[in-house]
Amino acid sequence: MTIQALLVFVLLDAGFRVFGFPRVFRFVDRWGRRSVDAASPAARRRTAFRVLEAVRTATRYYYRRRLDCLPRALAIFVLLRWRGVPATLRIGVKRFPFGAHAWVECLGEVLDDSTDDWRHEPYVPILSTGEPV
Repeated sequence: MTIQALLVFVLLDAGFRVFGFPRVFRFVDRWGRRSVDAASPAARRRTAFRVLEAVRTATRYYYRRRLDCLPRALAIFVLLRWRGVPATLRIGVKRFPFGAHAWVECLGEVLDDSTDDWRHEPYVPILSTGEPV
């Protein structure tokens, strides 16, 4: 799964450079759509944990040493959705000091590869995709 996360990072970087954020976001929204797996919540949590571990590892080995929250959240979102785990990608902003942040919500929890960092709380979501049905 780490190889898949690395591949997603490379594809995202190439997409941002060639097409820009709006087209990449639309593509990820479509790319990440899979039917929701009927697995138990415990199985979904295990899958979410494995995805987070894969993204953490890929982040360590990816050539960009400081991988910001947007590609990380997009990778987590895509990998979860590929596995049939319902997830929501959120992008939010705050006014002062101005800042933006991207995160993923899954199974009623906020997922991020730095779970002790709760920077998303002061952010107001302005863009969301992947709302579970």
